[in-house]
Amino acid sequence: MEDSWRGRSNLALLTLALLSFIALSNIYYFGKPVAEERSFKLTVRAVYENRSLNETWILNETDLTLGLFANNSWQKVYLMSATHPIKKFYNDPDGNYVILLDIGEMKVPPGGRISYSVTYRLIYKERKPPIILEDESGELDDIPRDLKEEYCKPTSLWQSNLTEIKKLAQDIAGDERKVLSILKKFIVWISSNIHYATFERPRYPNETLSQRLGDCDDQANLLITFCRAVGIPAYLQIGCIYIPDLNSSLYYWSGHLLIKEDRVGWHGWAMVYVLPWGWLPVDLTYVSMDLRLNPLSAIVNSAVIEHYTFQYLNVTTTDYVREIISMKEFLETSEFYIYEEDIMEFEEKIICPRLPIIRPIYSYTLSSGLITAGIAYWKRFPS
Repeated sequence: MEDSWRGRSNLALLTLALLSFIALSNIYYFGKPVAEERSFKLTVRAVYENRSLNETWILNETDLTLGLFANNSWQKVYLMSATHPIKKFYNDPDGNYVILLDIGEMKVPPGGRISYSVTYRLIYKERKPPIILEDESGELDDIPRDLKEEYCKPTSLWQSNLTEIKKLAQDIAGDERKVLSILKKFIVWISSNIHYATFERPRYPNETLSQRLGDCDDQANLLITFCRAVGIPAYLQIGCIYIPDLNSSLYYWSGHLLIKEDRVGWHGWAMVYVLPWGWLPVDLTYVSMDLRLNPLSAIVNSAVIEHYTFQYLNVTTTDYVREIISMKEFLETSEFYIYEEDIMEFEEKIICPRLPIIRPIYSYTLSSGLITAGIAYWKRFPS
């Protein structure tokens, strides 16, 4: 049986763990990391099981594609090991560096299963937010045209041209021209009107808006849509956070998907372009401050600043909501099952040797503004 979401990108699988992300809403670990480097080991295991008696599960390349995190001034990542050979390295449609595992025959026979495991070493480096003052913010007209063309256009994920969303964003912004001031207004509005809630799939911004409910990436996507509607470049970023007290095992999709997380949670947040600082992280859910009173805490106290957080991938074009909906429908109407387990371990006194197996995941350029801000970070988690 061939899968019914064959046109999807690897993001559909890469973001599965976001589903688990919070039931973790009660497990805030607000400990400020120390300044020195810290090393962590992240192991990701996945199993594809076919319980059908007569149907074969035909896999494609996206089922065996994994992300390779980013390398930048805030983190360095090594791919330590993999249970299967790496068939190729390439960039996905969103510009993320990924690998394709070579498992041989691309199918799971009736009653069979295949599995894989990869292990990364994640090196955390000291990170400090820029000093952000509202009076120093650039205005809408100062934003480079090429960034507006790339990161303000409506997409099937961020439908910033929908009348309801566009009008609301314009009403919230009012006559304000300073980008940071508009962003503050959006943060306050979302914090005041959207309540945290998790679902079995990510929501589109219009769903989050109509239901007044959403988790980390749901709220981030609403903010991104607001920003794009008024001409502020924005996109989604996803990463993992070390949470030493977390041990979660949850079933989804009528039992067809099991996600286990041990000391790691996945999180999503917005990246917004604000002159003169460039791309800034805006975290609406994993912050200790009341954003209705301290909206800029969404930036300066965001997970990527306050916690051991690692950038996994960017979402700049892909409609991963549609892809996950298709995946959910496919699995629930089949006898196929997916199990994923993520384990993160703190490594004491590791001095980051040049590893003999598999090379360090070499730095690659993220979207232009990310480097402008000097901020880079993070798969889906515990908002």
